[in-house]
Amino acid sequence: MRWRRSERIADEAARWVVLIDSELFDAAAAARFKRWIARSDAHRPAFLLASRAWGELDGLQKLKIYPDIVALLEAGAGATPHQGSEASAPDRRALLLGAGVAGIGLCLVGYVAVNPAAAETFETGVGEQREVDLADGTRVLLNASSRLEARIRDDRREARLLAGEALFTIAESNAGVFSIATPSGEIEAAGGEILVKLLPEGARVALLTDGALASRRTWIGQTSRVAAGVNSEIVIGREDVAVDASTAEQLARRTLWREGMLAFDNTPLSEAVADVTRQSGVRFVFADPALADLRVGGLVRADDLDAFLQLLRNNLAINTEQRDGEILLSSTATL
Repeated sequence: MRWRRSERIADEAARWVVLIDSELFDAAAAARFKRWIARSDAHRPAFLLASRAWGELDGLQKLKIYPDIVALLEAGAGATPHQGSEASAPDRRALLLGAGVAGIGLCLVGYVAVNPAAAETFETGVGEQREVDLADGTRVLLNASSRLEARIRDDRREARLLAGEALFTIAESNAGVFSIATPSGEIEAAGGEILVKLLPEGARVALLTDGALASRRTWIGQTSRVAAGVNSEIVIGREDVAVDASTAEQLARRTLWREGMLAFDNTPLSEAVADVTRQSGVRFVFADPALADLRVGGLVRADDLDAFLQLLRNNLAINTEQRDGEILLSSTATL
């Protein structure tokens, strides 16, 4: 049981390191991270170990703008060892946890930069779309504020979605399946249209024309692969890989950003504001972190920020206040 708990904590810690280093880490995510750190005495050392394994990337500097989180991380840094007969002996649970975090750290470093010299990198800016043709004939359409690495060889085809969202039209090839990695897991498909989107916690994969296999990333490697057919969605979360049936019409709404539209279908507000941020560059702050879990529905133009804010006011009774280049979201029920 202790081993399973150490494995879970190591997995969670590494996922926080990846999220903090991404564009999805905002004030709402910072609040969730603060709650996670405070929940257990084992979380702080696990996160610090994962950060070292990750290579102490510059993205971790984002935490400096949250003094309360920095204080939590620094708490206990100067603590003295336990006195008594156990003082000189390493704690077994700490060793297990440290090994687990180091393992997932190495795994995640591999996700980000496996032979980077041989990989091509493609990016889009705020509100920008870009179509990319890979060497094997696969076509990728990048949504706004997205980043992709691709490495195509005669015997292997792989891509890594590092930020944002991408629509893959995978060409059939003698090289076999096409592998798409995300910080949360991996998708493999022989062909067809696949939409991959990074979420604040995890990834969602829409299978538009063909089936695919998906697995979740853990510190000991990949979990068993889960098969999903056409007209379904795969959600790779923190705990499992879920497959939900959908319709062609519902999945088509997922790609309306190609036409300059954003469709929200019972979408968590944390995901919706991330979509708008990628299109507009405007950052959102939640006055109450619980607002991030509210669900929103509607259809707005991707470049119409006012329409999105009006949607929030009308559908969720959310007050919006622009200040210092950000938009503060609060519930009118608490005003």
